[in-house]
Amino acid sequence: MAGAPTLESLSPRWPLRLSSSVLGGGGGGGGSKKSKEQKALRLNINARERRRMHDLNDALDELRAVIPYAHSPSVRKLSKIATLLLAKNYILMQAQALDEMRRLVAYLNQGQGLAAPVAAAPLPPFGQAAVYPFSAGAPLPCPDKCAAFSGTPSALCKHCNEKP
Repeated sequence: MAGAPTLESLSPRWPLRLSSSVLGGGGGGGGSKKSKEQKALRLNINARERRRMHDLNDALDELRAVIPYAHSPSVRKLSKIATLLLAKNYILMQAQALDEMRRLVAYLNQGQGLAAPVAAAPLPPFGQAAVYPFSAGAPLPCPDKCAAFSGTPSALCKHCNEKP
């Protein structure tokens, strides 16, 4: 088959040659003005992208500065993705600590109804199993927590007496 196209004849030639009219140049004096406009537009777009990247990098540097363990001497500068993942985990850990403190406050509010004073027990470091009545499972609304502790919602607990 002498007339059949070959793979070489079907594939584009590299480097692909585009005419100067496609690229915005040539074609007389009018093309030069268009080329300058395109170059100015491209420079403007590039500058905007550089500013955006600088702003993003500055924001990530500020985030690294406030995340614990992100700037210790033994740790090299975190990548963007590592910074975001560490920040996400730190936020989740803080939310978990806040939930635990809310449970503890509800527990202590319940204890105000007892005749004997409740001795304050030292809190274990975060991440270790806490021995509070409500530390496992989904968080319960306050009346349910108080009822789980004493069998009835507490008259002294301000959350149990609030109306939604």
